[in-house]
Amino acid sequence: MRLENNTNEDASEFTIKSKLNSSYAHLSSTEQRIAAFVMEFPTKVIYSSVTQVADELEVAQSTITRFCKSIGLRGYQELKIKLARDMDGGIRPDTNEGKMNLPQRLAHISIGNLQETLKVLDLEELQKSVIKIMQARKIVIFGLGESGALAVLLKMKLLGMGFMADAHIDVHLQLISAAHLNTDDVAIGISQIGSTMDVVDALKKARSSGAHTICITGHGRSPITEVADTRLVCLSKGVSIFENDLKSKVSILYIIELITISLTLYLSESSSGADAWKTTESILNKLY
Repeated sequence: MRLENNTNEDASEFTIKSKLNSSYAHLSSTEQRIAAFVMEFPTKVIYSSVTQVADELEVAQSTITRFCKSIGLRGYQELKIKLARDMDGGIRPDTNEGKMNLPQRLAHISIGNLQETLKVLDLEELQKSVIKIMQARKIVIFGLGESGALAVLLKMKLLGMGFMADAHIDVHLQLISAAHLNTDDVAIGISQIGSTMDVVDALKKARSSGAHTICITGHGRSPITEVADTRLVCLSKGVSIFENDLKSKVSILYIIELITISLTLYLSESSSGADAWKTTESILNKLY
């Protein structure tokens, strides 16, 4: 099989298509099969984890990684990013008309994404997560980058309800705190794509320490789901890298609100519901 020739690619900014064309003859037969899959199903690659692609092609994950390096990329995530950039027909406001339509488009994307997330969210897993958090001696939350900010947000909400919660956005503190957990504790890992190695490692360590592990992610077949006892999978699929990023954050925020409001309802039915008012009382003198 030969990939089609294209002599019009801009040499200053290579595309995945041009990279595969120039590298194809030097790839192994298995890597050529992966290349053909990438060219034929680029959208599927963008929205699939390395595990999903490896399963579909019946190859090892390491083979996918080796293929990426063979064509000059650092790994699978860079392949996805460059594919998304090549295909981007997204929401950049390049014209005045685009700028005027941007607020409406973002609102439309967010509303649609919440409805889609509700369809795919496993409500039994959500209830299980809420009960585990209710029963936990301590809750630790792991996240990095934008997911780190979401981890801190969840921590604030849990603290406000009287739970012993902490969020770690430093990779060393994540591992240290995970090592000191036990069967009375819960560890929550937040990762938009589910493939952030440090967060996955921290959740894996927490699990080996005996803690119940929960993941919140936009990808159902991703490394973080493999180290989670309870999986809260939302929807982050968009037509461009910009839309995908927005959808991911909206979905995870939705799940965070579902968790905290569910906990509030549980607490209101118990005597411990009074604890929720302690937060309001503690900051009264900070409000006008």
